Amino acid sequence: MQFTSLIGHSAQLYHILRKSHRTGEDIASDYFRSRKYIGSKDRKFISELLFSSLRVATLIEYCAKQASEIVPIELEQGYPYDVMIAHCIIGTSLSSFPINQYLHPFFGIRDANEGIQLAIEEKLGLYDESAESWKAEIEKAYAHILEESIKIIEKDDFSNEEQAHIFSLYCAMPLWIVERWHEQGKSCKEIAELCVSLHSVAPVGLRINAEMISRQRAIDILRNNNIPCKPGAYSPYAIIMPERIPLTHLDVFLSGAIEVQDEGSQLISLAVSPEEHWRILDYCAGAGGKSLHMAMLQHDQGEILSTDIDYSRMREIRNRADRAGYHSISIIPMHLKNHAKSALQQFAQTCDAVLVDAPCTGMGTVRRSPNIKWNLKKKHVDSIQRTQLEILTKASAYVKPGGVLVYATCSLMQEENEEIVKRFLYENPDFLQDPLHKAFPQEVTDILLADEPDAALLSMNPAKHGSDGFFMCRMIRKHID
Repeated sequence: MQFTSLIGHSAQLYHILRKSHRTGEDIASDYFRSRKYIGSKDRKFISELLFSSLRVATLIEYCAKQASEIVPIELEQGYPYDVMIAHCIIGTSLSSFPINQYLHPFFGIRDANEGIQLAIEEKLGLYDESAESWKAEIEKAYAHILEESIKIIEKDDFSNEEQAHIFSLYCAMPLWIVERWHEQGKSCKEIAELCVSLHSVAPVGLRINAEMISRQRAIDILRNNNIPCKPGAYSPYAIIMPERIPLTHLDVFLSGAIEVQDEGSQLISLAVSPEEHWRILDYCAGAGGKSLHMAMLQHDQGEILSTDIDYSRMREIRNRADRAGYHSISIIPMHLKNHAKSALQQFAQTCDAVLVDAPCTGMGTVRRSPNIKWNLKKKHVDSIQRTQLEILTKASAYVKPGGVLVYATCSLMQEENEEIVKRFLYENPDFLQDPLHKAFPQEVTDILLADEPDAALLSMNPAKHGSDGFFMCRMIRKHID
């Protein structure tokens, strides 16, 4: 497919996604399915440009708007071709879309500059000096944002409206989130580093089943299949792939010897630190990734009760458990609105550990689902806080005296993390924070808890750890005197 056609398809998809609350992957899959003529190399380029553009949407939209106000353009059917082309121009500088990595001889161009020039001519109706002027204005607009943001970071202040706007563009993050993080004590440098880390492609985390394979053996198998990978930095069971590569044809995956699971997510099960004989309630089990991990940690000798308000999400647990050869996982229906009649009720105050991986905004996963940050509103955070506290409180009823309660989210928002724990402990004085060093393997403690050895809370984020954003807190229920 010609390069200009790739820009056209990317712009159409971008236009759809910027107005949608559906996941980008779902929309892109439907789009490609209905256009069988788009080949695999074409899909690769379109997908990379699309999702990288969504990660920095407000920034590239601003640059395109500034350029087009000075050098007027014509947009066919209103599709944002200018935004896609703008990202091709500055994507390498942003490190969000290094265009040369995705070009292919089949695209009908010699290099990125030729492709950008053709796209400006065909999609924007600009030629010669006008085309060069428009391109220069894109670069000028980005340079202005970068220059002003460096000043803001150095002063640690964006007190006036114009500075706040510019800094939020640099961060490619809604202004209200940037302001809230600053109010909560994050410096402008910390905010910028976090936001910029969210502009890049997320690596793929794998977790080995240590009952079936060693990490080094799994790495050797993957590398022998031309799949680049390396050991995780934190979880002793983690393997990191720099990009998404199909694994479903490999015996090592089909046998259950490896599972897809982010490294930060693996630490949540380690925070539970289950002993072999324990009864564990995985209260928001979803598709069962953490249930499987805890079954491995228990050598399949304990009892794991997996439940979720969305019963359909748990259908995969049984298949995954069977594939891995686990027999200790049971699926229990949950009915939150009629909790007294729940099948779980018989387990009240009998569980050695309860894990609550609570529903959340998902702000820790915006590298994978960029639309999360653009669709998130203040009212959504306020609403989900109430749900999270309700879920944590109900789940805590199953913890026996002396038992463990772990609360976790995949959010970067303090309101969903530290504030929920603080409110829960205030309302439930029979629970106390419990240091994570009691749970983590020593090598994990040495790395992650070096600054706060007695911490019961841990926040993971892409800027500092390379993983998705995760929060976890370990608590215990007091023994009855």
